[in-house]
Amino acid sequence: MFHEFIQQLENRGVSHKTVKSYQVSWKRFETWFQSTDRGGEVNAVYATQKDVADFKRHLDVAGGKNGKPAASSTKALTFVHLNAIFRFFADKGYIPDNPVGPVKKPPRARRQPKWLTRNEQNALLREVRYRGSVRENAIILTFLRLGLRVHELCDLQLTDLKMSDRKGTAYIRGKGDKDRELPIGSELRAALQTYLNERDDSSPYVFVSRRSPKCSERGIQHLVEKYRARTGIHHLSCHSLRHTFGHDLLVAVKDLQKVAILMGHYKENGEPNLQMTMIYTTPGVEDLEAAVESISWT
Repeated sequence: MFHEFIQQLENRGVSHKTVKSYQVSWKRFETWFQSTDRGGEVNAVYATQKDVADFKRHLDVAGGKNGKPAASSTKALTFVHLNAIFRFFADKGYIPDNPVGPVKKPPRARRQPKWLTRNEQNALLREVRYRGSVRENAIILTFLRLGLRVHELCDLQLTDLKMSDRKGTAYIRGKGDKDRELPIGSELRAALQTYLNERDDSSPYVFVSRRSPKCSERGIQHLVEKYRARTGIHHLSCHSLRHTFGHDLLVAVKDLQKVAILMGHYKENGEPNLQMTMIYTTPGVEDLEAAVESISWT
C-alpha cells in the first residue's frame, strides 16, 4: 500500500527529495510500530488512533537521535507526512478512516530565516575572488543572484542560458515541473561568461567538475562548506544563499507575488504560494538597524 502512495507522488511530479522525505517519515513510524509488539504480525498500515497518539508521545520523549526527544521540525513534518499517507489509505478504502486526523498535531516549528547580510555577502565574494576560481565565483554568484536550489543549479544546461551584452535569462527546471524563467543581471552575466570562456569541454551542463560533466549536489554543498570555514559565516549554506536572494529581492521590490514567482514558490494548482514566501518578510538585524536609523535626526 505504501508503495502505491509513493507511486502516486511520483506520478504527480513530486521531487525526489520530497518523496525520500515521505519514505523516511513512514520508516520512522513503521520501525517504532513494529518494535512495540502491537498485535504481532499486524502491519503499521492498520494502526489505530491510539497508536498514533502513542507514537507522538514517543517522539516527545525518545524519538530523536541517540534516544533524545525529536526536534520540533521533525515532529511537525513527520505528522504532516503521516496524515497524507493515512488519508490516502482511507480514500483508497484500505482502512476505515484516517487515524492521524483526530490526533492533535505537534506545533509547527518556528522557521528561523537565515540569510547573509550585505557585509557577509561582501566578505564571501571577496574571499571567493581572492582564493577561488572563476568557476567558484560563478557558482556563488548564481546562488546569490538567481536564488536557485542546489539541484536546479546542477541541472542548469547551456541551452537554458540566453545572454547578450545587455540582457540575459535563465530557464530553471523547478520542483514538480514548476519551471520558471529568471532574468540574469549584468554582474552574473559577466561572471558566467568569464567562466564559460575558460571551459574546454563538451558537457551540455553549465557547471562541470574535474571528474564529471555535471556537478553533483554534494559537490556543490562541499564547495559552500569550504567557504563557510574560510569566512567564519556559520550559517553559510546553499539554502541560506537562496534565502539571501529571496530576502534581498523582497526588500527591493516589496511585492510578495513577484518574489514567489522568482523563487519558484507555487501551490499544487500552479498559483504563487505567498504563504511560503512570507518567511522573507521577517526582518533581520540589518533591517532592524536600518529601521531605527531611519528616524534618527542626525
